[in-house]
Amino acid sequence: MAAREEFARLYTGGILALLGVAQLAWPGCFASVTVFFRGARKSLSPDRVERLDRVIESRARAEGDEGRQSRLVGVVTIAAAALELLPQTPFIFPYAIACLAMAVALLVTYLRFRRVAEVRVAPLVRRTPLAALPPAIILAAALCFAGTAIFSAVPQFRAGAIAVLVSMGVLLWIAWRVAISPAMLFGDDPEFEYAVDAHVRFGRATGLVALACAPAVVLVCLAIAELPPSAHFLGAVTLLVLAGFAIAQAINLGPLVRPMKLA
Repeated sequence: MAAREEFARLYTGGILALLGVAQLAWPGCFASVTVFFRGARKSLSPDRVERLDRVIESRARAEGDEGRQSRLVGVVTIAAAALELLPQTPFIFPYAIACLAMAVALLVTYLRFRRVAEVRVAPLVRRTPLAALPPAIILAAALCFAGTAIFSAVPQFRAGAIAVLVSMGVLLWIAWRVAISPAMLFGDDPEFEYAVDAHVRFGRATGLVALACAPAVVLVCLAIAELPPSAHFLGAVTLLVLAGFAIAQAINLGPLVRPMKLA
């Protein structure tokens, strides 16, 4: 069991270190505005691609220096990787910290953009949260949260499970805040600005849910490996958590490939 936990620490620490380096070397690689429009461009004519690029550039400027923010998250992520070297720290705790850092950075981005956009144009009609968080991804989050809560009843996994539950709660709250915030436009090209806002909102809200589910998957997979094969119920719970994560990831990848819907 000790050898397995040591491997888990080294593996998780290595992943976190790589993520931190990526955030330092390629700022905005995970949540920048441009990430969500690779597939959208293919469905647009050249003149509309130019309009899209102008709107994306304006929004990126309004959201602020994502490079500085991404590098700060990278530093936190690398520090979290170093925490894995401390045996007294639950192995999942540093991973949860890194996920929280990314989510908080995204929330700060949205708050900054909202302040800038409100100076130009008043918020339009508030969208239903289901436009950014469809029922399937809410179910996925519920499966991961409930599965982690069940594992918290096992004494040896309690500390790690509670850390994951707290992390998930904060991440899901931020995802909800992103989903319910009103559309914010500058008014230069309302048709594309509204479409970009919807596309980015969906991608970031679902991305936060997928991010919230990730620590749960790591926890249950490593925990079930330490339990005897007779733990059939927890094995079934693990499968449900894996299913929830798979659903969340599939939905989150949608904006990368689907065409953009214009109003």
